[in-house]
Amino acid sequence: MSKVGIAYRVIAYIVGINLIFVIGAWIAQMSTDELSWWNRNSGLIGTIDMIHGYLFMALLVLIAVLARRLRWKPPFVITTMLLATVPFVSFWAEHRAANAIKRDEATALSPQP
Repeated sequence: MSKVGIAYRVIAYIVGINLIFVIGAWIAQMSTDELSWWNRNSGLIGTIDMIHGYLFMALLVLIAVLARRLRWKPPFVITTMLLATVPFVSFWAEHRAANAIKRDEATALSPQP
């Protein structure tokens, strides 16, 4: 797998885990009192949320780079980007895209008749 493909997989996993944390923290903040750990550390959670936003933008750029290099069809690119926003489903989208990367890179490297 290319360096861009590996970078995509790493960032996708980090973003997926971070997404679960951010959504979970938001639910915890809404469902607990003001003295809970979640509400007392809202600044830390906000920082993690901001980092998640930057990582998500990097993920979208990596998807776009891979789409251009491997000539993915627009519906595949759009669904990969959209599914990356859904907790837990983002891991399935990463797996689907990783399989496409492996397949398309193997096709590009195979000798042409």
